[in-house]
Amino acid sequence: MAPLYRLIFLLWLLAPVTALAAQPVIPVPTENRAVVLDHNVWIHQDTTHRLTIASLLRPEGAALFQPSPSPFPNFGYTSGNQHAHPVWVRFQLRNGSDQPQALFCEVDFWAFDELQLFIADSSGVVYTSPIYGWKTPVGQKYVYHRNYFFPFTLPGGKEVTCYLRALKRRGVQVIPITIRPQGTLDTYVLRDYGFWGGIFSIFLFVIVISFFFYLTTFDRIYWKYILCVLGLAGYFFINDGFLYQFFFDSQFRMPNRNVYFLFPLLLFFFQLLFVRSFLSLENTPSRLWHRVGTVALVGGAFCLSSLLLERLFPFSSTVETWLMRLFIVFYWLPMPLIWTFIIVNLVRRYRVQEAWLYLVAVTPFYALNFLVIFCNFGLLPTYPFLESYENFALAALFEVVVLTFGLAYRYKLTRDRNEQLNEERNQQQRVIFEAELQALQLRNESLQEKERIARDLHDNVGAQLSFIVTSLQQIARQAEKQPVTNSRQWSTQLRAIVDYTREAIKMLRETIWAIHQESFTLEEFEDRINHYVSRYFQQMEQLQILIRAEGQLAQPLTSVQALNMFRIVQEALHNVVKHARATEVRVLLRADPDGPFHLSISDNGHGLAWNPDDGTDHHYGLQNMKKRAEELGGRFRIYSDHGTVVEVAV
Repeated sequence: MAPLYRLIFLLWLLAPVTALAAQPVIPVPTENRAVVLDHNVWIHQDTTHRLTIASLLRPEGAALFQPSPSPFPNFGYTSGNQHAHPVWVRFQLRNGSDQPQALFCEVDFWAFDELQLFIADSSGVVYTSPIYGWKTPVGQKYVYHRNYFFPFTLPGGKEVTCYLRALKRRGVQVIPITIRPQGTLDTYVLRDYGFWGGIFSIFLFVIVISFFFYLTTFDRIYWKYILCVLGLAGYFFINDGFLYQFFFDSQFRMPNRNVYFLFPLLLFFFQLLFVRSFLSLENTPSRLWHRVGTVALVGGAFCLSSLLLERLFPFSSTVETWLMRLFIVFYWLPMPLIWTFIIVNLVRRYRVQEAWLYLVAVTPFYALNFLVIFCNFGLLPTYPFLESYENFALAALFEVVVLTFGLAYRYKLTRDRNEQLNEERNQQQRVIFEAELQALQLRNESLQEKERIARDLHDNVGAQLSFIVTSLQQIARQAEKQPVTNSRQWSTQLRAIVDYTREAIKMLRETIWAIHQESFTLEEFEDRINHYVSRYFQQMEQLQILIRAEGQLAQPLTSVQALNMFRIVQEALHNVVKHARATEVRVLLRADPDGPFHLSISDNGHGLAWNPDDGTDHHYGLQNMKKRAEELGGRFRIYSDHGTVVEVAV
């Protein structure tokens, strides 16, 4: 079955070129319906430039016409006056009804230099139109439209032969013809403007959105995409004749209709410029294609320069011919290069997702353009769907919509990535700020600890040293006033001074021990208390001191905490020795997990009742212990329980 399908498809493609013995007559429908003359059109190219309608009506002139090889007559490219020949198109119409029909012969293309319609019947020429062309102001045409509308009336039951003479000196010579009832003109024009207005509105919306994406990301891919959309909009605005219709004088700003080659040229080169970034091969093993794309862009710049320079330096016919050939080469070169970028990215697995997205987006538009190339070189018949700019516009709209969604998704990913980077940066700054704040807090705490230690030295060691100095000064004054007669009294005073000196040295060592390191574990603190007890209370056999630590022994204590708690233990033990008459003292250290420290000193001596608000001098040591606990942010209390209990929670 497959070979049969191929044969049928081949016959369908070749059907337009099948020669007929006589030209068929095309019936005009009685209902208000347009007829596209995509078959039964015969053509002749006037290489002599001498044929007239009178010569064509003779038998020898009628024999010059041959069936068109494609539904729409296509005579390929022309590059200048020496290659441009007038072409004649002939078709026959029949009114099958008895009523006359008011019709338009519409030529759905505007860029002809000369266009004229003749209608003849058996009696001769019955209608001759004015000669129109792209230099004819739109206001002088029968219908204010970019296309050409030739009005005529087809009498009831009559057959006529129509001759259309067309001359186009530059570009592609395609002659699409439609027979349209005059009563449907308004509907057709409104539908036409509505369609193209919608297309250009969508293009404008996409440009605005892409410009917003660029302003928020500064990603160059978006302004390159804006150029692509502008190229598409300009391509349709010029190629479908809107510049000719609405900005008639602008088309003469460049010679030889060069303005009409400007945007089609920019379209494909803007597409290539976009693809070189969207599917970049610059930093890959296939970077040679990136350089080829650069060469193509340079060629496009050369073509653009030639279009602009022709206004300043008119080219000779030979130079114009060669420039036209180069223009055609560089005009179509971006299309195969774009496909090369797509294929290389897919095969080499560089940017697979982007390549598939772009492939899906541009396939309809580029496929139509490739088919048009084949048609213009006579490799394929020129079918109606290949000459309708509405089909190209829909394909371009599909491309724009797909790429816009893709780039919008890219924008979302970029925005999410930027937000994530900003969040990570903010988090890092937050961590740095917290670290600096913590460092400042530690520095402040260190300063506070130093201040407390300095106060401790001043209040204890300093006071004792002052007492020693005062005592020595008193002994010296006494020695100056009277000779030594009572050595025992002096000996007692000197021993007291020695005791105070030893006490000051002891306190100084304890303070230096606290300053020597920034933190202590509970286990180290226990060892220090054991060392202190064994050194200063070992001679008291009647007093037994038990020290025990429990809980989290590795829990750290700051130097200030260790020093103040040590002073509390020291003062409590001295009070026990002086006042409690106890035989046993228990010192308990406990650290809860991630919680406070607990210090408890309990004895089995006389109980002590103490009011914290009592400010008498004989309770100075208790007040000092309470003050130290409060400086550490802790709680302090003393109560009697078969003796005296001192508790501190920090």
